[in-house]
Amino acid sequence: MASEIITGSSLAAAVGVKLIYDVCGPTAKYWGGELTAYSKIGAENVRRIFENAAHRLKTIGKFEGQVPPRVLKAILSDGYYCEDELQALYLGGVLASSKGPVSRDDRAIAYCSLVNSLSSYQLRTHCIIYSALLRATHFKVGGTLTPIKALNTYWINKHGLTVAIREVDYQLAMDFSTPEQPANIGQHSFVGLEEKGLCKGGVNVCQPQDKNEEPFRYFYPTLLGIELFLWGLGIGDYGLEEYRPELLKKTVLPFVVTPYETHAGHVSFS
Repeated sequence: MASEIITGSSLAAAVGVKLIYDVCGPTAKYWGGELTAYSKIGAENVRRIFENAAHRLKTIGKFEGQVPPRVLKAILSDGYYCEDELQALYLGGVLASSKGPVSRDDRAIAYCSLVNSLSSYQLRTHCIIYSALLRATHFKVGGTLTPIKALNTYWINKHGLTVAIREVDYQLAMDFSTPEQPANIGQHSFVGLEEKGLCKGGVNVCQPQDKNEEPFRYFYPTLLGIELFLWGLGIGDYGLEEYRPELLKKTVLPFVVTPYETHAGHVSFS
């Protein structure tokens, strides 16, 4: 067991000195200041987060700047136990989003805390619903289908939006194993997201009037939910206007979910 412990002096080598400097910039000088020893598995978890951050930085062409020291501290602390791949993707995205020219710009701290406060089920649900919304092609306004030319987050915040996803699609994207409880976990996930302000609704599974159609859930997206999604994909510092379908062409997610229906305004199916 002792051979699996990595001291602070060798942790940088285990994660990769070049990788650390490429991601953190000058803030890399703080490395090892907070945590003096890691297990090998902890170092692997941290490395995966940094690799995700480096990939996001390369994708968007952000090479200058630095990660605020408080953000680095939070990532090291939270990342040590991070074995979930999607959580590692989000934390890597938050780390990439935090890099910039202003050392006191530590907004990423709030998103590190938010990611860490969510269960793996809640975080996966969050990613499912906000990536699904980016695949919507039409709004329903009354009975009329209107092509979506651009997702305007100001409009979403002012007028509301209702997004329905098929329950079978949701459960497939959640990748449940036999011992897990899809109904209870779905409820837990949407209740938790609403409590955090990351979406509204989604708790109940609705039966469509047409019996040939699949049961579905519906939710209302929020600006905080969109913000977390952007920070998790490495562009949170670019602003809400970056929430657009092109994002999905630059990101590999372990699922593809398309909305069942998308309605203008807050529509209720109950």
